[in-house]
Amino acid sequence: MNLNRCERCGSFFASKNSVCPNCQSKDEHEINHLKTFLSEADSSVTVESLAESTGVSLKNVNRFLQDKNVYTTLTNLGLNSETNKIHNISL
Repeated sequence: MNLNRCERCGSFFASKNSVCPNCQSKDEHEINHLKTFLSEADSSVTVESLAESTGVSLKNVNRFLQDKNVYTTLTNLGLNSETNKIHNISL
């Protein structure tokens, strides 16, 4: 079985997922927090303001947006799809 490095915490684990089991639940919690914030927001928001307003790191917001399903959900809820360019972030 191949070892993968968790994209969130950097630990090694055996799975096909991009994050370890511990971080999977953290990701789910943060994605739900982003969805809730966007569903209650008065207008569309940018990636930067979404990260700042929710406390979810810009690195994680950008990582979540690389998943097509999450991207579609967040843009449908009000993430400004014209200004939500994924920014390069040094790890």
